[in-house]
Amino acid sequence: MRNMYHHFSVGRISVSLRSECRSFIDEYTSLYRAYCRATPGDNAIKIEISAGHRFPWRRGPFVIHSDEADDFEVRRRHEVLPHLEWIINWQIIRQRAEYVQLHASTLTWNDGAILLPGDPGSGKSTLAAGLLARGWSYLCDEFALIDPHTRRIEPFPRALCIKEPSFAVIDDLGIPLHRKTPYHKPTKGRVAFLNPLDVRPDVVGRASEVRWVVFPKYVANATPTLTPMPRSEAAYELVRQCFNFRDHTGNAVALLADVARFARCFRLTAGEINATCDLIQKLADGRTTEQRRCA
Repeated sequence: MRNMYHHFSVGRISVSLRSECRSFIDEYTSLYRAYCRATPGDNAIKIEISAGHRFPWRRGPFVIHSDEADDFEVRRRHEVLPHLEWIINWQIIRQRAEYVQLHASTLTWNDGAILLPGDPGSGKSTLAAGLLARGWSYLCDEFALIDPHTRRIEPFPRALCIKEPSFAVIDDLGIPLHRKTPYHKPTKGRVAFLNPLDVRPDVVGRASEVRWVVFPKYVANATPTLTPMPRSEAAYELVRQCFNFRDHTGNAVALLADVARFARCFRLTAGEINATCDLIQKLADGRTTEQRRCA
């Protein structure tokens, strides 16, 4: 029984996971308990975690295996969950070509979606957590899964991965991080996970069309500022943040141009989290002009 698959459907993405190390199943289940299911979902991503030696009770290395990727070796136990999430991301890119996929955080307000694309370190996840604390609904962190037929972003409510410099910010927002012991990710250092369902039970939003495209960049001690972007520039930047552009080629260009055409597009200089969220809220509520500094 301990080596059987455990099945999860997180929004549109299904995962089947098994491991001879029960603690890894327990960790993943504790984070995604609401999405457990008895049978595998459609197009499930299958992943196995095993000890890289004969004796599973010894410390590392641990091997994460998926059918369509090279095995990934992790030496320390507290690195396994972040790498598992990372490998699931890569498998989505490889296997779920029906979506145009962007590197972005996505939330909804009054049935309109905000798209927060950006490079690593731009502050997307922390900003998403701040908006969740304000009552926004959640679609995803890291991924925007856009249905090319409807131009709607589909929910994939994976846990938010929060870097150590933002731990205190999340605590000040009154949002609990998942478990007390941080994990480690080589490219990011100490990280923790935020289960959006810990914010409120009805936090997950519905598939929605993009109403705002906002490219954030965190600058310490900056006054939060929204600066309008030409839609052509926004479309170019969306293409740059597309994970699977080659799967859609010209169709992706047309789709992302339409996303930019029908949305309001901005660059955001993000500063202190509450002031930054105030500015985004004013934009969503129609209480800001095309360029305003946060009062």
